[in-house]
Amino acid sequence: MVIISNSSRRASTTMEKMESLGFDTSLFLGAITSGELTHQYLQRRDDDWFAALGKCCIHVTWKGRGAISLEGLGLQVVEKVEEAEFVLAHGTEALGLSSANPDFVTVEARDLRVMPGTLAAKYEKLGGEVKWMGKPDKIIYKSAMELAGVDAF
Repeated sequence: MVIISNSSRRASTTMEKMESLGFDTSLFLGAITSGELTHQYLQRRDDDWFAALGKCCIHVTWKGRGAISLEGLGLQVVEKVEEAEFVLAHGTEALGLSSANPDFVTVEARDLRVMPGTLAAKYEKLGGEVKWMGKPDKIIYKSAMELAGVDAF
């Protein structure tokens, strides 16, 4: 069994979370998260869309939940839009936006919290280019099938 999640976090962090919740992680082949996919694609850059991105990004993350790892990506996080080549959401004027978590909302306690997918959808509606990296896009299911050793598409 493979865990498929729209979490912005890396797969290893998701497996650690499953273990902390009492799951026997040896029963899973692994996890594919939208954050893991985004990390892999930013690292490899073998996809045309990701290959065209620069190295300077605005990194939108939910600090209250801890930092998202950018280790090994060679990215330079900038604070000024003028210095950015893309937005990594965990823009303006033709900046590509990679949504490492396409969920629109999440439930936290009794509240609904806005998630990066809301920003990405609005950005796309306004004419920006968005690369969706989690459910329901087929890329996450293809990666899960590869992890499980199943011919994908």
